[in-house]
Amino acid sequence: MSLTKAVLGVAVLALLPFSQALAEETPPVSGSVQNFIVFDEPVPAPEESFAAEDGQEWTFEDLRGQVVLVNFWATWCGPCIRELPSIERLQAELGSDAFTVAIVSQDRAGWPQINKFLKRLEVTSPLSFLDQDLKLSRAMQVRGLPVTAILDAEGNEVGRVAGAAEWDTPEAFDLVRFYIEQAANS
Repeated sequence: MSLTKAVLGVAVLALLPFSQALAEETPPVSGSVQNFIVFDEPVPAPEESFAAEDGQEWTFEDLRGQVVLVNFWATWCGPCIRELPSIERLQAELGSDAFTVAIVSQDRAGWPQINKFLKRLEVTSPLSFLDQDLKLSRAMQVRGLPVTAILDAEGNEVGRVAGAAEWDTPEAFDLVRFYIEQAANS
């Protein structure tokens, strides 16, 4: 073996722990969530409110302490409707005190239309909200549907997918678990 190969081998072995540590700090983005864009720096979630069916106004501050997957959707959005059942399964699999899903509809027709669609799709477990005046959507710069963002337990957006994704796949579970584990370790 040449001296150059030996030095290169030692250098690679020396960098291995560094690369493993770096890999553990980087969210796993592949497969069904390969279009998830990880922000360089977390962005504070906006303070705009959104409405629950009972009329109660919520803000992201009400969900602080949990990792939150926020999905913006509408009943007239075909990709949204196809995506919602996978979001339901994500909530069923990982929902806990550490993680929740919040779906935010942009439907101007309100709760009767939203509930009809959710019932037809058998979507019952995520927190469901309405952003009828689109203030939250504008504040989060939602420019098309669906958009799904992940908020860390501190209430900061850490990344998002513009467009549909399959949220009930091993890759999606790994992505969400990364943020749950990150919150548990901080």
